[in-house]
Amino acid sequence: MGSQIDKLLEKYWNGETSLEEEKVIKSHFKSNPALTNEGHYFRYLAKEKQVKYVGSKGINRKRAWISAAATVTIGVITAALVFNDAKKDPFAIEDPEKAFEATKNALMMISGELKEGKNHTLELSKFNKAQEELQEDS
Repeated sequence: MGSQIDKLLEKYWNGETSLEEEKVIKSHFKSNPALTNEGHYFRYLAKEKQVKYVGSKGINRKRAWISAAATVTIGVITAALVFNDAKKDPFAIEDPEKAFEATKNALMMISGELKEGKNHTLELSKFNKAQEELQEDS
């Protein structure tokens, strides 16, 4: 019988056994509790087959509903805050005189920056002119 079990085990590990052959292997190790690796393996499978999972489906469903309700609530609150803030323009100036002053100040600031950039450009043109003179002398 040992050689038959060895042949069946080889087929089992190769994934080639039928259900009837697997039953023969399992019943062999159940009736002959050998201390081999295979014996330990099949006894472990038999123990795990007897373990029943006792889950509480009601609690899982309740958690799922609470999670969904929280997600929807957070989405609604976020949307309300975003749309409420979108209506208010922080840069809107209603008074025409204040708007004119703000525009004037912004243009003056841009003008000053442009003048400073022009000064740097003049210095670069002097540098380029000196570089050209040096290249002509070479």
